[in-house]
Amino acid sequence: MEQQTIDRVLSLIKEAKGEEKGYLEGYLTNAPVWLLESFHIVNMEAGTVFIRENADVDFVYILIEGKVKAIDYRVFGITYDYMWWDAVKSFGAMEVILDVDKYKTTLQTVTHCKMLVISRKKFDNWMKSDINALKIESKMMVSYLLEQARRERIFLFMQGTDRVAYLLTQLYEERGNEKKCSLKWTRQELSDCTGLCVKTINRSIAKLSEDGYLSRDGNKIIITEEQYSEMKRFIAQKIDQ
Repeated sequence: MEQQTIDRVLSLIKEAKGEEKGYLEGYLTNAPVWLLESFHIVNMEAGTVFIRENADVDFVYILIEGKVKAIDYRVFGITYDYMWWDAVKSFGAMEVILDVDKYKTTLQTVTHCKMLVISRKKFDNWMKSDINALKIESKMMVSYLLEQARRERIFLFMQGTDRVAYLLTQLYEERGNEKKCSLKWTRQELSDCTGLCVKTINRSIAKLSEDGYLSRDGNKIIITEEQYSEMKRFIAQKIDQ
């Protein structure tokens, strides 16, 4: 059974592509046998809340496939999705490294996700014995904190259309080298990610479409490379990148 677990983990790494494969190979390059034996491969359906804020930190989750978002419910009961991630990303690792007993945010899968799951104790033992993995994890943690702080500063001074435009440029950039980006996000999802009400989202999308920064195809938002560049310049006039 233990050998089967190791084989499945190694198979996941082998099947990964591009940056994800390189990251996993570097992250687990010195992984001892006992660590590979300790991983559980877990599949989660979209919409699964797998970590809740203030719950005990019992496990660390390493996202191998899919997309995850962070949710905050505290402001007037409004759901606010303030960060989202693609693979590869670990969740719960920051709390373990900082010796925090409770998870600091609520996390939910956006798409079907595949994760490596390991107990807090074994993850902690791994970090204490593998300087390479600790360095990679620390770099990821600091990058996340800096990006979150930057995003919050920008959003703090943005209203309505500007905030939606900024979010759309971020979503376009997440898709890499695509010349044309088709977003299937609902108005409610855009509302959750910006903290704006659906009515404001509708007005903002209409305004951006009218100004030529995007096109609409039914419920889809279409952004071409040229439109992205124009929207990026529009945002750059309002913030210091």
